[in-house]
Amino acid sequence: MTKQPATKITKGDKTRQRILDATVELMAEKGPDAVSMREISAKLKITKPVLYYYFKDKDELIKATFLEGTKHFQELQNYISKPGLTLEQRLEKILSNHLEFIRRYPDMPKCALKIMASPSDGVLSAMAKELKARNRASLRVMLEKEVLPRQGAANIIHLISAVIGYFMIEARENGVASLDKGLPGRLAKVIVCGARSLKAALVVLLLSPLLAGAAPQQLSLEDAVSAALKNNASVVTAEETRRIYKEKVSEYWGSVFPQIGLAAQYSRNIESPSFFIGGTKIKSGLNNVYSASLDASQVLWAGGKVSTGIKMANIYSSASEEQLKTAQLAVARSVKQVYYSVLLAKAMTGVQKESLDLARQHLATIEAQYKQGMASDLALLRQQVEVSNTQPALTQAQNLYEIGLVELKNLIGLDPETEIDLTDGFSCGQRAPGDITELYKAGLAARPDYRNMKYQRDLYREMVSIERAGHFPYLSAFASRAFQGQADSGFPSPSDQSWSTTAGLRLSLPLFAGGSTSSRTRQAKLQEQIADTNLREMERRVKIDLKKAWLSLKEAAQRLGSQGTAVEQARKAVAATEVRFKNGLAGQLDLNDATLALARAQTLYNQAQHDACSADAQLKWALGE
Repeated sequence: MTKQPATKITKGDKTRQRILDATVELMAEKGPDAVSMREISAKLKITKPVLYYYFKDKDELIKATFLEGTKHFQELQNYISKPGLTLEQRLEKILSNHLEFIRRYPDMPKCALKIMASPSDGVLSAMAKELKARNRASLRVMLEKEVLPRQGAANIIHLISAVIGYFMIEARENGVASLDKGLPGRLAKVIVCGARSLKAALVVLLLSPLLAGAAPQQLSLEDAVSAALKNNASVVTAEETRRIYKEKVSEYWGSVFPQIGLAAQYSRNIESPSFFIGGTKIKSGLNNVYSASLDASQVLWAGGKVSTGIKMANIYSSASEEQLKTAQLAVARSVKQVYYSVLLAKAMTGVQKESLDLARQHLATIEAQYKQGMASDLALLRQQVEVSNTQPALTQAQNLYEIGLVELKNLIGLDPETEIDLTDGFSCGQRAPGDITELYKAGLAARPDYRNMKYQRDLYREMVSIERAGHFPYLSAFASRAFQGQADSGFPSPSDQSWSTTAGLRLSLPLFAGGSTSSRTRQAKLQEQIADTNLREMERRVKIDLKKAWLSLKEAAQRLGSQGTAVEQARKAVAATEVRFKNGLAGQLDLNDATLALARAQTLYNQAQHDACSADAQLKWALGE
C-alpha cells in the first residue's frame, strides 16, 4: 500500500491560522459582536486587504473560527461509537476530550462564555445552538443502547452539560491547571451511579466541584516556566521597555515629515503706541489687533542627523527585544533550577523515609530476637537509638521540600497556600554536552545579552555620526500664510485686513562653537571604544559560561552513569545482610552499615540526577535557548 505524502503546511495556511487564533483571543476579551476586522488586522499587524483575502467578511471569519474550535467533536463521535466500550469509558472520554480541548486552547472557555452571552439572533449563537442540539442527539442515540432506568439518559445528558460548563468557568477563573487530569474518570464513575435517580444525579453534580477542589494543582516544568514568564517583574518591565522603544521609532520618523503649525494672537491697545515724524506725533495702530499664521517647515539636509536618528531608534528597538529575551531566559533558568531543587528535596524525603522504615523493620526483628533471648538489651537499645537518629533527618528533608515548594510558588506568582503537585521528574537523562567549539559558535550566535551588547556598540558608532553632523550646514524649506488686521471695535473689515504668503529656504552654517562639537564627537568615539571593549569582554564571558556549564554537565552525566547500578546493588546488599542477620551470620553493625550504604547510594544518585538537570538548564541558558 502506497503511503500518502504528508500535507505540506504553506505560508498561507500559517497566516490563516494566525488570523483564527487572534480572532479567538479578541472574541474571548470582547465577545464576537464587539470584534471588528480593523482590530484583528491591527493585532496581527497586517493590512485589511490581506485579511479580506482569506475571509470575505466578518461573518465568514467568525464562522471559520467557530468551526475550527469544534473539529474535535467529530473525532470524539468517532471514538465513542466504537463497540466494546462501557458507558463509564464513553463518558470519561467525552469529559476528558473537552478538558483536553480547553488545555490546548486556553482562550476558548472565555470565548465560549462570551458566545453564550451574545444576542440569540447572532450567527454564532445559532451555530452554537445547532452544535448543542446535534451533540445531544448523538448522546441520546448512544444512551439508547444502554440499560438505564426511566429518565436515566436525560439525567446523564444534563450532568454532562453541567460538568462541561463547570470546566469552562473553573478554567476561566482559576486557569486550566486547576482542573485535575483524573477528574473526568472520577466524574464519569459517579455520573453513571447517579443516573439511577434524579436525586442521586443532583448529589453528584453538587459534589463535582469538591472532587476537583480536593486535588492539588498539577504543575509541569513547562507550566511553571510559563507562569513565571507572565508574572515575573523583570520580564514585565523588559516588555514595557520594548514597547517604549518601538514608540521611539515612530517618534524619530516624525522628524522626516513636514512640521506644520498654526498660531493666532489678539491684543488690545489700552494706550496705542505713537511715533514722531518731523516733530509731529502720529498715533500708530487701532484698539484691537488680530494676527494669525499657518507655518510649515521641512528639513532638507541636516548632515545625516535625521537618517541616523531613525537608524538609532531601530537599534534601540532591537536592543530592547534582546533585553526582553535576556530577562525571559534568566527567569526560565531560575524556575528550572528551583523546580529541580524541589524534586531533589522530594527524592531525599523518600530516601529518609525508606531509611526510617528499614530502621523500624530492623528494630522489630531485634525485638523479636530479644524476646527469644537471641539478642541482648544493648543491641535493642542501639537499634532504638538508630530509629531515633533517623527520624530528625526525615523531618528535615520534609521541611526542605516544603520550603522548596514555597520558593517555587513565589517565583511563579502562586499563593503560598496553593497545593501543587510537580508532575515532571528528572527527565533530562544523560545528555552528551557536545563539542565545545560548536557550542561557542552557537552561544555567540544565539545569546541575547551578547547581541544586545553588539547593538550598544552600534549605537555609539551612530552617535559619532550624530555629533559629527554638528559641523555640517543645516538646510530646510519653509512656507507661511499670515493674516493681520486692526479695528477700533469688532473684527476688522476686509479693508482693514492684510494677508501675506512667504516661502523660502533657510541655511544655517555653524562657524564656531567654542570646540564643543569637536569635544562631543571625541566623547562619542571614546564611548564607541569602550563599547568595543565591553563586547570583547562579553564574548569572553559567554565562552566562560559555556565552558563551565559544559564541564558541569559532562561531570554530572558521568556521575549519573556510574551511580545508575549502585542503588540496586546497595538494595540487594541490604536484603542479603538482613537474611544473614536473621540467621546469625551478620551483626547489627553490618546491618546498619548496609542500610547506610543504601541511603548514601540513593543520595548520590538523586544528587547526580539533580546536578545533570541543573547543568542542562544552565547550558541551555548559556546557549541562549
